[in-house]
This record gives sequence, structure tokens and C-alpha cells, in this order.
Amino acid sequence: MELCVRHWLGKQVLLEKDRILAWEQRLNNGRVGPMYRELDAVWKIDNESLCLFEMKLTYGDNMRNGVGIRQLNTAADALFTDPRWHYVLKRLVYIETERVPVLEDMPVVEPQDEYSEIGVIWVPVESVEEAAVELAIELPDNWKEPESREGTVVLDPEQEEWRRFATTNPKERPTDADTTEAEVAEETPIADSPLAEALKRAMEQ
Repeated sequence: MELCVRHWLGKQVLLEKDRILAWEQRLNNGRVGPMYRELDAVWKIDNESLCLFEMKLTYGDNMRNGVGIRQLNTAADALFTDPRWHYVLKRLVYIETERVPVLEDMPVVEPQDEYSEIGVIWVPVESVEEAAVELAIELPDNWKEPESREGTVVLDPEQEEWRRFATTNPKERPTDADTTEAEVAEETPIADSPLAEALKRAMEQ
């Protein structure tokens, strides 16, 4: 499903090909080590500004509670340690199977908004279906129903390649139940996918 939403977003803003965020973090064993996270989508507005997108297909109650905001905050905090970035905008991206107030007062914004520090973007159902046709993806008949929202409806073809680099030590993973991105161990990528190549470049820096 993220693939369809990313396709829709990419028609409105220029998304970065590399979506790997790397930063240094103190681990549970007390040592400081590199951590890696896959971002759903990133728009580089200018040389000092980024916009981060966190996509979710979930229940209304989860959207009301701002599901995904913790991932955005973590990514933004990591990016602010790099002096290049003065502005990091945060966007929750929800598919409009239903529209609810998010965190009581989070503003609704358009994908091209360059000024709001934080906001929610509602993706029309029709846009997801159009993207699926353009990408030659067949959506399940019940993809808009609540029971389909427990997991990924349509897998990103790069997802399995990304899993190959996921850490196997649960003690070093985030404990937030909403966190689904993998922290990555220091391994040499052997795959040719864009994610693997981006990770390789991040590790070589």
C-alpha cells in the first residue's frame, strides 16, 4: 500500500530516491553505534529543509491518536543532529477510508505545503486505486475494510530485501508497538535494490 501512496506523492513533490536515515545512538550495552531506519518518503525542499512523510493504513482510533508521530519525531531529532538541516517538516499520511480529527488540532495540509511544521495529509481512496492501476498492482477486494488494516495490504517489492539487513537482537529495537521500521545491523549489502544501495552508501560515509 505504501508503494501506491508513494507513487501518488511523487506526482506532487520530488521525492528522494534514498530513504535510509543513519545516526549514532547509545545502545543497551552502553556502546554508541550506528543505527539505520527506512523512511517512508522524503522531500528535499531546499538545501536546508526536508519534509518527512510517515504513511499509515489503520483504524480511525489510531489516526485520532496520531499513529506514526513517534517515528516522525525520532527521525526529525536524528536529522537535527546534522547542521545541514535547519528545518524538518513532519507529515502523517493517512488513506481517507474515513476522516477523523488527528491529535485534536493537527492541521490538514497539502503535499506541497512548504511551511507548516507538522500536518496530516489525507490521500483519497480513488488516488490509491488509480496508482494501483498505473503500477499494475491488484488491490484486494476488501482493502478499504477495517480487517485489512492490521498489516500491509500490498507489499513493497523492496521490503524483503530490506528485511535482510534487519537486526536480529530484539534488545536493540525500539519498544514502541507502532514502530515497524527495522534498525539495521552493520552488514555489507549484497542486494542490488535501491534500499540496499542507499544503505551501503550510508555505511561508507
